[in-house]
Amino acid sequence: MMVEERDKKLEYVRLMLDIAMMAHTTTGKERTLKEWDFVLNEAGFARYEVRDIDDVHCVIIAYR
Repeated sequence: MMVEERDKKLEYVRLMLDIAMMAHTTTGKERTLKEWDFVLNEAGFARYEVRDIDDVHCVIIAYR
């Protein structure tokens, strides 16, 4: 499946997850890759990978 097709199919799932996050927390937020870079470096991880898993979310693998 092409990326554009996948993104179109998952558009409503992303919206639902955003609404759920807003309804259940006052401090939840989505992070950009730049923000994740800062968080992981501050936590002491030497390097990390962000892997697309053809889903709504990605997987972050962090190494010490």
